[in-house]
Amino acid sequence: MKIDPGLKQVTLPATVENRPAQPQANKQADTGQTAVTLSPRAAELKQLETQLAAIPVVDRARVDSIKEAIASGQYTINAENIAEGLIDSVKEMLHVAK
Repeated sequence: MKIDPGLKQVTLPATVENRPAQPQANKQADTGQTAVTLSPRAAELKQLETQLAAIPVVDRARVDSIKEAIASGQYTINAENIAEGLIDSVKEMLHVAK
């Protein structure tokens, strides 16, 4: 078995041709300002995006209550549900891999 030494060094050409940029036809004068109008649907989506960003990803109250239940020994684990979830996720991975 031959071991690949990794990446091979690439040599660049000795000269690089620099061409000036081509002026674009139909180029409008740049005033520094651009007017943008959104469709009603796009404005609604933007508003929904803002609302979703404000929702916390983690429910801190639920996390704190679970931590408290674990600390007090009141949190019960259902091994059957965990096993079923693991089997379902493996089945899904196997199905996706096909």
